[in-house]
Amino acid sequence: MCKINFSGKHKRAGFNHQVICTLDGRLLAITDPLPGSRHDAHAFRAHGLDQLLDSSTLADKGYVGLGLTTPTKRRPGLGLLREQKTNNRVLNRLRSVVERVIAQVKTWRILHTGFRRPLGLYGRVFSSGAGGWCFWLRGTPYE
Repeated sequence: MCKINFSGKHKRAGFNHQVICTLDGRLLAITDPLPGSRHDAHAFRAHGLDQLLDSSTLADKGYVGLGLTTPTKRRPGLGLLREQKTNNRVLNRLRSVVERVIAQVKTWRILHTGFRRPLGLYGRVFSSGAGGWCFWLRGTPYE
């Protein structure tokens, strides 16, 4: 019997989530899971984020060609120009905050350990956990 989204190599199921946050580290949204091993560009389009975000959005090299601000990729056998390296350094410094938010999201128990329940329940369990965490970010109504 073949398990859907299951990696025999890693012995875990794979999902792709897209994380959107501000440059000051405030989490804005986490998309629902996209099953399987999918490229970030595919997940970006599948969730309709291309309709919501524009060229002012910073992204990593997995989003090249989608109209977002991304670092310049080095072509095989050629180096980057000094201006390109400087531009990449500036973008990467800004994105370091985003990477820390992603690292914090990955510490959630549902993402940190292997999901041991039936995979059909993953979306519901993740949504309830993410909703609680986003509520915690906003603060309690009693403050």
